[in-house]
Amino acid sequence: MKYGPPHSDASLGTPADPAAAASTSGYARQVTTTSKVVTVVITAVLFAAAKGITGYIPSPWGVGQLYIAAFVPLFFAIVSDTMSVAVGAAMGSFIGDMIFLLPVGATNPLLALAAGVPANFVATLLFGWAVKKYRSWPSFITSTVAFLTLGNLMAAGLVATAGPLLFAPLAALTSLQGKALLTLGLTVFWDTTSIPAVLIVVPVLLRAVRPISARSTVITDYPSWSSSEAKRTAPLSVLYALIFLVLAAVLFLVPWGGSIADITPIKTTIFAVAAILLVVGPLVGRLAGGRVPGRASAAS
Repeated sequence: MKYGPPHSDASLGTPADPAAAASTSGYARQVTTTSKVVTVVITAVLFAAAKGITGYIPSPWGVGQLYIAAFVPLFFAIVSDTMSVAVGAAMGSFIGDMIFLLPVGATNPLLALAAGVPANFVATLLFGWAVKKYRSWPSFITSTVAFLTLGNLMAAGLVATAGPLLFAPLAALTSLQGKALLTLGLTVFWDTTSIPAVLIVVPVLLRAVRPISARSTVITDYPSWSSSEAKRTAPLSVLYALIFLVLAAVLFLVPWGGSIADITPIKTTIFAVAAILLVVGPLVGRLAGGRVPGRASAAS
């Protein structure tokens, strides 16, 4: 990504076309206090609202939900101030849990504060830092898989360890094996719903906001990730798909018992995420309207 105004073409003695530069180089503007506050509020509100879409679909273990709303904070982490978005993600997680999950008995305020809030903050912060440091579509795929999995693992681990103390439906979960299996089950369940949502929806959102990005208060760091690196996304997608298939094998081969036995909802989604990684991963740049490698040279 290039910063600042478009440079002049010294060899031609003419200035670069601003519109062309904006469409190919991306930009980063100074982030004001007002912009940070607005970003926190918008992220929190939209994340909470998105959680409501699947708030009525709890996990197989009666805690948490089907998790597709992750695309909201991760989209804003790409185009806006990272810390502001991370704070908004933490707030939106708690607000959404209180509005949508608390009424159906899938959480309570203490568990939401102990698990969802810190996990969403950490995952969003690290994701935003990574995609801004390594600006490319391969880094977007890698960061999505790595930091969503980290956040989901963190939330699942906190649910399994703090849940028996804070959430009555998990009070009977006392064995170390049971906690480990719950952590694995929730992590896989959340991964199989959040990662496909991010890989599909975020590139489409990036394409949709492009016309208004230059005058938006919230979009202060619109990316321009060259599709010339598209070939690298294919092997990465295959690698991550294989990792999920290994997780699926572990999930199905381990002797699950007690309240952890019902893994039927995962049996389809665990393979679906691998298939989506294989199909969507190499196409994320095109979903966002990125340039197709070699088109300009072919036309010439």
